[in-house]
Amino acid sequence: MNLSQNPYQKVLDKAIEVMAIVGFTGLVLIAFMTLIDVFFRYIGFSRISGLNDVEEVAFAIVIASCFPAGLRKGNAVTVRILGSLLGKKFYNCFEVFGSLLTLLFFSIVFYQFFLFSLDCFYAGRTTSTLELLVWPVWFSVTLIMFSCICVQFLIFYYSIVSAFNDVSQNFDTQKF
Repeated sequence: MNLSQNPYQKVLDKAIEVMAIVGFTGLVLIAFMTLIDVFFRYIGFSRISGLNDVEEVAFAIVIASCFPAGLRKGNAVTVRILGSLLGKKFYNCFEVFGSLLTLLFFSIVFYQFFLFSLDCFYAGRTTSTLELLVWPVWFSVTLIMFSCICVQFLIFYYSIVSAFNDVSQNFDTQKF
């Protein structure tokens, strides 16, 4: 099965790619802002006020935006020795089981982020220096975690299809 065959999956792949680009761009911007801050301190100026607040909330989005692409590309750490030793049928069954556990894991992570986001919203939590509201950031992270569930559900679905058809999975990860 090829994850890139369906037009909906192509849209999902494009959304994942955009999230990964946003994450990478955010990481570069954070590094650049840190470099400027360090340079200003080196030449005798005081630190940039509020930079830590901005970086604190930006890191949450940067890190979360990498998860969907990691799932889509199959970058999870897996041990396939037992499945390889027992044959293709067991290998596919272990792939289904691993996909299900990953789906459950990201569902729990999504739920926890959702609860944390609600807590930040109702408590009116802000950053320490600039007093920026943090709930929009955490709701964004929650939405990104929901996209992880969507991506992993597709992978789970195709692992089931592969197991029942007794074929090896081809997620076409090189095109992404």
